[in-house]
Amino acid sequence: MKIKIYLAALLLLPLFSACSDWFDGALPKDQQLDDQQYATEEGITAVLNGFYQELSGKSLYGSKLSTTDIELMAHYYYTGDNSTDNYNYFNDLAGFGYGTDNNKAAMKSIWDSAYKLIFRINRFIEKVDATAVIGKEKQALYLGEAYGLRAYLQLDLFRLFGDKNDAQLVPYNQSAEVVAHDGIDTKSYETLLMDDLKKAEELLANDPIRTAGKILEIQGNTAIGSVTGNERFYAYSRNCRMNYYALLALKARTQLYFGHAAEAATTAQTVLTEAFGQTAEDGKPFYWVDKTNIGNSALYNYIFYSEVLFGVNNLDMYTNWQSYTGGTMPGTTYAVGMTNLRGNIFRNDFNSGDLSLWEDIRAAQWTPSRVGNGQYVSNKYTEYTRTNAYMPLNNMQPMLRAGELYLIIAENLILTDAQRGVEYLNNFRMHRGSQAGSLPDPSTTTQEQALDILETEYYKEFYGEGQAFFFLKRNERNTIINPTETGMEEMDSKNYIVPIPQAESEH
Repeated sequence: MKIKIYLAALLLLPLFSACSDWFDGALPKDQQLDDQQYATEEGITAVLNGFYQELSGKSLYGSKLSTTDIELMAHYYYTGDNSTDNYNYFNDLAGFGYGTDNNKAAMKSIWDSAYKLIFRINRFIEKVDATAVIGKEKQALYLGEAYGLRAYLQLDLFRLFGDKNDAQLVPYNQSAEVVAHDGIDTKSYETLLMDDLKKAEELLANDPIRTAGKILEIQGNTAIGSVTGNERFYAYSRNCRMNYYALLALKARTQLYFGHAAEAATTAQTVLTEAFGQTAEDGKPFYWVDKTNIGNSALYNYIFYSEVLFGVNNLDMYTNWQSYTGGTMPGTTYAVGMTNLRGNIFRNDFNSGDLSLWEDIRAAQWTPSRVGNGQYVSNKYTEYTRTNAYMPLNNMQPMLRAGELYLIIAENLILTDAQRGVEYLNNFRMHRGSQAGSLPDPSTTTQEQALDILETEYYKEFYGEGQAFFFLKRNERNTIINPTETGMEEMDSKNYIVPIPQAESEH
């Protein structure tokens, strides 16, 4: 069966109205208005800024691909009794019930939103590539961001719906035209992804972040300097956009996912060498979070802002998070059971029952849920308004972080030399607060044990960022943590392949 995506507007192609409703709104209703949008620099930057706003929507990284659905699939959240009606949604997602209405609706929402946005990005690339209203440097930067964003979305579509054995084919869309796209085999998909990443890397070569750093646009509520809005958009807050270092991190993620661990480690190390320091005094755009401040009630920097390579400004992040975690109703509150936290995620890596006293600083984000019954919620996306120095934390939805680069390098080492891999992981974990005496002995840790440790790092490091499920799928792990108690469950490999929404696979 061929899988095609029709990239057109419903009103423009009524022939497909019965089966292609997902792309309604992908095209502007008025071509003249569309042309006018790209006639000025302000119009161009407004379109590009709109892409980042769309990324933060609930159907993409504002919820489903970060804090809710994808994390249910990774078995973070307490799912309760399978017979309890109010846990139906949780159990449908955590139980990989892909035939249920809840699951089908969730996956269709992701699919539709991602491909709509990709189509608009393609139109942007076409228009900006031909524009003469902005200088060559800005043109290159904006196009580089667009190619990078397309690759980011297309990679996640493959990570969610793709099958490396080609039993299910996902389309890769690079067209701004109203055409149908067949799903393509894994090798072809990888080639197109790498082509986009290479193009973006070339275009972002002169990214201001490489010479001036990320340059925070605001301190408190005051804009820095007297530069114009256009210049601020071009050079400021580069970690809130797809920048050169984020692009390389995405490249490393892509290389690892398609089985090129050594190349991924080399790419990751390039970013760490050029852009990552030990402290802010090193003068690098990114640096280790000060672990002594994590429990400081004046800061509460649980997203580790100084390590975030790329994030989007999600204006609804805090209010969304409050609605997900602040309730008292089981089955609607995204809470993690203490047995899961203690026995599966942190694997008894603690000194006392008080999470704030556990060695690993990532444990400090967890606080008792109003649901009770031994359930905990995260403060990772709390509102950071306590001090001007951390105002940039407000509404920052992390998309790529330096911790992933360290784990990519660790994984490559584990695959080639388990002892060196564990030594590298131990060093990373000490940056997260672990004491040397509580870490595993590299000389006696097997490769499989090292991979188990690496798995827990993905759960601890990327909670609320949607990376744990993709780690499991990439490594074809045959077990998954039990969301309601300590221990592991068997994982059927077929659960890793999310069916493409039925309406799209019938054409």
